[in-house]
Amino acid sequence: MKKTVAVLYAFLASILITTSALAGGSVKLSSVTFDLGSLIADGTLTGLGNTDVTVTLEASGIPVIMCTNNGNNEVPGQSSPRISVSGRQALPGSDPLRKNGRSPFDVETDNPDLAWDAAGCPNSNWSARVDFVFWTNATIRVFDTNTGEPLLTRDFTCTTTRFPPSVSCTPV
Repeated sequence: MKKTVAVLYAFLASILITTSALAGGSVKLSSVTFDLGSLIADGTLTGLGNTDVTVTLEASGIPVIMCTNNGNNEVPGQSSPRISVSGRQALPGSDPLRKNGRSPFDVETDNPDLAWDAAGCPNSNWSARVDFVFWTNATIRVFDTNTGEPLLTRDFTCTTTRFPPSVSCTPV
């Protein structure tokens, strides 16, 4: 009986390990660079086969905020709350850029948006504008578009400078 249970556990463990390996363990990320706009990541994914995938970029950072009133007067916002934004790009398996399961990607986050009060503007007669973001973190995720199954997650720590404007992100 103990031997049968041990064999059953070994069989179940092999199924779980094999299933995890087939669920995207072969997707790799390479040549990733980051640039400013909002935040832009581009690079290459390999091991995709002909699978339709979606690449997401999630990023967070500290904004520089300008408040503008109806007379077009601008003053710095009095708050710098951490912001989080995301962007996505679909990469169809039939895309002519896909060669041998390898595909370039170029995904950009949405522009950050803040309400007047969260930005530290004087009152509701003022509007807030994010003038610049000091990006601190980014995550690239790759999902199977048809099943939603995660195929890859990579976290980055970012350092941003304003003068001159640049961003550098390194894998965690």
